[in-house]
Amino acid sequence: MTKYILRRVLQAIPVLFVISLILFTITQVLPDKPWALLLHNPRLTLADRARILHYYGFDQPFWLQYFLYMKHLLSLPPDLGTSYFSHQTTLSLIRERLPNTLVLMGSFYIVTLALSIPIGIIAAVKQYSKFDNLVTTGAFVGISLPNFWFGLMLIILFAVIPYEHLGFKIFPTGGMWDPGHVGDPLNLLWHLVLPAIVLSVQSIAQYSRFMRSSMLDVLNQDYIRTARAKGLAEGRVVLRHALRNSLLPLITLMGIEIPQLFVGALITEQVFAWPGMGRLFWDAAQKTDIQVLVGVLVLLSVLVVFGNLIADVAYGWADPRIQYR
Repeated sequence: MTKYILRRVLQAIPVLFVISLILFTITQVLPDKPWALLLHNPRLTLADRARILHYYGFDQPFWLQYFLYMKHLLSLPPDLGTSYFSHQTTLSLIRERLPNTLVLMGSFYIVTLALSIPIGIIAAVKQYSKFDNLVTTGAFVGISLPNFWFGLMLIILFAVIPYEHLGFKIFPTGGMWDPGHVGDPLNLLWHLVLPAIVLSVQSIAQYSRFMRSSMLDVLNQDYIRTARAKGLAEGRVVLRHALRNSLLPLITLMGIEIPQLFVGALITEQVFAWPGMGRLFWDAAQKTDIQVLVGVLVLLSVLVVFGNLIADVAYGWADPRIQYR
């Protein structure tokens, strides 16, 4: 196992190198160059412009700019550049927003797994029952709901309408805390409910469908019929023999979505004004803050490789037949 993990890490190095080269190249071929915003001031003289370009190394050849970029990226701690607007380092911006994203995404992920796995198992065991039909219908509805629309509807139903008729909000419209309540866990939980629901509904629909389909495949295997023929209780057959093998497709999906835990949900964080990584990326895109955009994308690339590695290792736990050589 150790050799397999080490080999996968070594294989990831050239992949991440190519990704960094592609991202850096894109910033150079964009119509608006990374330094364009620095030179927008009409009062700048030609000497001022030349000084700014030289300070950031933008007057150097492409290969030298990329070499300096990789040198900074591989330093400890990594230098992901500096925002042209706030003049904060990209790493400090990520450190500031990352805990907020982990609170939101971690909460939604726990709720998603806690509900979708049992729902998928019960729907598979009771195939074509009323419960299964209800779950299937609900899953199609949940998958079809656009996050931005669903979020706005929840705000209207639980904040705008109650405030207009009752004078108070059932849930807040956005943010992490009310003024004067920063650090209050109950106030945080109150603000967390609506965005967590928006994220969870669609994910529960997807995960439960994956779980149901995978469980149905496993329940029709010969070894499951053999376990039932031996007289084992149905609960033991499902939970001890079928569940672990049916988790493989779900593990794949979870591995792909691990980066989302750290980079956030762009649309949902924007709708609910949640100060996380997704909103940081959105704000940087609106301002064309290239350094921040590339820094977040580099982080996402590393997390994608890391998530796939975790998924591959988890396969061996779920299915002992899988061997790593």
